[in-house]
Amino acid sequence: MFSLLFICILMRPGSWSDQADQPAYGGEVQFNSAIGEVYKLLREPALNPEAFRMALSGYRSLCAKGLVNRDSLITIIDYSLPSSEERFFVINLRQNSIIFKTLVAHGRNSGELYATRFSNRAQSYQSAIGFYITGTTYLGGQGYSMLLTGVDTGYNDQARRRSIVIHGARYATPQYVRQYGRLGRSFGCPALPPYVNKEIIECISDGSVLFSYYPDPDYIQGSVVLGAAAEPGNDPETAL
Repeated sequence: MFSLLFICILMRPGSWSDQADQPAYGGEVQFNSAIGEVYKLLREPALNPEAFRMALSGYRSLCAKGLVNRDSLITIIDYSLPSSEERFFVINLRQNSIIFKTLVAHGRNSGELYATRFSNRAQSYQSAIGFYITGTTYLGGQGYSMLLTGVDTGYNDQARRRSIVIHGARYATPQYVRQYGRLGRSFGCPALPPYVNKEIIECISDGSVLFSYYPDPDYIQGSVVLGAAAEPGNDPETAL
């Protein structure tokens, strides 16, 4: 079985620093092929293959920068899915398995059933897409919660200032969906069902990667994290 940790070590990652003349990394065809094989092993049709590919490309860059303390895990939120569907995936990269799949709410100004608007601005009450590093846990006004640090400059790097955290919410449950046809909405935080919130937070806290996905062409072109996957010599057309 493939191990993304092994792939991360074998493949030479790119850099998303501001330094000029950074060398391109090779083996991109092999890297994307390996991602495709791991995707098949997950056996989860609800997980968007493009979101998975982008998540692993960014994950590799963040590992190379030394920002990832817990490299056996990655979390993907797929905001292209409606809030009535389970769109929060926690993946164990050593076991090639999805260990959590659940509902997650988006910001109140991002949309109703679907999230279609995203913002990095304070008081926008919108979700923010991009790559995050999970932080410490705490007990606050929303109960057991976890800090998030956004590392996608211009897209989510104001997360700490905006108090964007993972927490549980009574409006993020199957019962709420049955009553209203969608989840309730947060001030921009990815809010989880209370019955799994603590277990998930304790699993992914303290230095794992979380990727909030939405197929926004401007983000895909402008992300400093994904920019490392667009170095010369890479093959973006390799399909899963």
